[in-house]
Amino acid sequence: MYKVIKDIDQSILSYPLLKRVEEKGYVRVVGEIPLIHSEKGEFDRYEVSIRFPQSYPKCFPKVIETSEKIPRKDFRHVNPDLTLCLAVEPEEKAIANNGINFKYFLDKVLVPHLARETFREINGAYPDGEYTHGNSGIWEFYESALESTDRKLIISELEEIIYSKWQGRNELCKCGSGRKFKRCHLDKWNTIIKSGRDYIIEKLDQLKKEL
Repeated sequence: MYKVIKDIDQSILSYPLLKRVEEKGYVRVVGEIPLIHSEKGEFDRYEVSIRFPQSYPKCFPKVIETSEKIPRKDFRHVNPDLTLCLAVEPEEKAIANNGINFKYFLDKVLVPHLARETFREINGAYPDGEYTHGNSGIWEFYESALESTDRKLIISELEEIIYSKWQGRNELCKCGSGRKFKRCHLDKWNTIIKSGRDYIIEKLDQLKKEL
């Protein structure tokens, strides 16, 4: 817990409207997050309450947007427990599998998410698309990462990523593109494997049953 508190205290130095509080042995961060454009200044702000699950820093903190500017709706990526859905599951696993710090989470995950919500409120759609909740979103993540909508092929490739010995970087890619592995599927496979082999094996079982 000491490391988590130190991580929090160092991180919120860059966010002076946030503060750490402790209630009944639980640590939370509460306050406001202003959204600031580099040239135009502040364009929105949100009140938040952030808690830290036991598995943090190998998962995202849980965030409730307490100002209630974001509609409490599934299509606005608010979960039934009112926490924000900040990423599709394999994407979160890929980011946090080796541990994250709170400053990274604020800078690279939460603030961009809130900015997307402001954009959505003004324009009626997200600027860069979105993943669906549940297994549909997991399929969409793998379809995007592997650049394929053939779900049988995706299952086969996920199994190859997990169970096969990867070919050499300078060998021609097995997909038949004529390019070297490092210029073709290596980056895609690295994107997938970041979430961890155990996680991918678990998801494979789920996706196979659904398929």
